[in-house]
Amino acid sequence: MKSPVEEDAVSPVIGVMLMIVVTIIIAAVVSAFAGGMSATEDKVPTAAFTVSADLDGNGTIIFKDTGGDELILDEVLVQMEYNDSTITLSNLDKMGKRDYKYLTELGNDADGFIAGGDRMVLTCDTNDETNKLLVFQPTDVETNFTIPYYAHVDYMIIDKESSKAIQTGKFILR
Repeated sequence: MKSPVEEDAVSPVIGVMLMIVVTIIIAAVVSAFAGGMSATEDKVPTAAFTVSADLDGNGTIIFKDTGGDELILDEVLVQMEYNDSTITLSNLDKMGKRDYKYLTELGNDADGFIAGGDRMVLTCDTNDETNKLLVFQPTDVETNFTIPYYAHVDYMIIDKESSKAIQTGKFILR
């Protein structure tokens, strides 16, 4: 018979090993949170657009929303690239020669939100019909961005909040 002082206990070696395992698990959890493993990434809205141009009058590029998430016009950027030149525009950029916004919503229900069926319009500063050029020259840019009629243009519609592409594609300016 054992005396009350001689009770069975966990070996000191096993106790130390258990403390080391618990310490390693706590360190791994702290490291994961500190390293950003728990950070949530901004959700990029989805939308699909068809692109066409109206080379009469002011000269516009029309993006028709064919479906997806509703977009806030103030939260959208349009980036265009032609001949190694790039320009990024929003409705908050000030036009150099006109008192218009670059990006506007077309239609009677213009409410600042782009949803299925709505048209987002990008207007140029100058539509040079003689030389067949669309010219964009915001006031805060030193050089202009010029696209000749019938040029192949790469574009990207960007969500301003996440800085990620909603849609990319190409169109011919015609």
